[in-house]
Amino acid sequence: MDSIKRDFKILTGETDNDMVSLFVSNAAKRVLMRANRSELIEPLYDHVLNLALARYERRGNEGLASYSEGGENESYLKEDEILSAVDNYRLTPIARRRRDEEKKSEEVHS
Repeated sequence: MDSIKRDFKILTGETDNDMVSLFVSNAAKRVLMRANRSELIEPLYDHVLNLALARYERRGNEGLASYSEGGENESYLKEDEILSAVDNYRLTPIARRRRDEEKKSEEVHS
């Protein structure tokens, strides 16, 4: 997750480590929920970063689909649009249960 935080800092210019951690960890939780996973896998890193960036750019304008002022227009993607590709990595409930059981078994034998 450090690489996601590093990329987030580069793309936003944000220097407050607590703020970076907050946006990235909240985005990671949302992606994990959508994918029905307990651990983040590498293919999901870009989705976490994209969601964290979208939430960061939208802060202060939550709930708006678009914003217009002085001839400048901004429109925001909905979270579902950002997360739609996460469905490709979604585990079924049975696969999630099996993976969790395998992990527990590995921990017991270690």
